[in-house]
Amino acid sequence: MAIMTAGHIFLKRPYGVANATALKQVLQNQGSELYASPDQRYWELIKNQLIITIRVQPITELLDQCQDELKLLRLAPDDVPEVITVEGLTESFDHCQSITDQLAVSLSGVTRGAEHCH
Repeated sequence: MAIMTAGHIFLKRPYGVANATALKQVLQNQGSELYASPDQRYWELIKNQLIITIRVQPITELLDQCQDELKLLRLAPDDVPEVITVEGLTESFDHCQSITDQLAVSLSGVTRGAEHCH
């Protein structure tokens, strides 16, 4: 099993057009190839031959996975209707960390940053 890097950004408001525009701007500023789904809830960024995926999902779909992180951040699921997940292989840790931090600032979200996981 490959070791992955993942970061979550917990949004305090539902994901909408303004969020999608800000997210797209952050990703475009990475200076890499960028692909988006029509609804702009799934993105692929190719940087230095590494694929980084960015996915926007309702918190209800990730509650089991994010429960400990929510507790550490002192957030309740009702506080964060949507979650952005930034994922890549461990080799992309620095890129994932940077993107996670930038998205948290641009979208007024809450994050603990990127972490290594299996």
